[in-house]
Amino acid sequence: MDPYEHADETERLKKWWKSYGPALILGIALGSAALGGLKYWQYHRAKQAEAASQLYEQLTENFQRRAAAGVDETGSKLLQDYASTPYAGKAALIMAKVHFDKSDIPGARRHLQWAMDKASETATRQIARLRLARLLLDQGELDPALELVSDADPAGFEAEHQELKGDILLAKGRTDEARRAYRAALDRLSKDSPYQRVLAMKLDDLGPEKNP
Repeated sequence: MDPYEHADETERLKKWWKSYGPALILGIALGSAALGGLKYWQYHRAKQAEAASQLYEQLTENFQRRAAAGVDETGSKLLQDYASTPYAGKAALIMAKVHFDKSDIPGARRHLQWAMDKASETATRQIARLRLARLLLDQGELDPALELVSDADPAGFEAEHQELKGDILLAKGRTDEARRAYRAALDRLSKDSPYQRVLAMKLDDLGPEKNP
């Protein structure tokens, strides 16, 4: 290579480095920091999930032993410290059951509301909504119960929403609307579902529709 060409190439590299070198170094540093932050976040989430899993295991053991105080203790810690994990929503459902079994209806409602509002999994939120609506129905709070199953996206629980809607409408004396809700629930069940018989019996109990 011509020495003059080599000198020109060196000079161009120096100019390029002067113009872009600092930005390149900054980009590499930021990229490394971001990668390190991502790895730390993944590690943190894994540790959170592991700790939440252990607490949930303790909670289910307490539940099986009917140790209500233990369920409340471990469940409260899950809801407070690990609310973003799936275990918290499941814990809230179990806590609601424990409080219901103790005839503590406000406590059961409180935990079902928590699961409905804050559980990280859609299925858990839907189960909480249905159980809360059923509890309201049992307590005679028909309008709030109907609102819960009428205004929400069923998200895979269409048959359950329609059946419960039918139960609430029937309790309100709106028999024809209840019948339509039961039919809608039947339509959303798979043809081989054993629960079809239950819904068919509910429809039979209503008799023929007066104003088809």
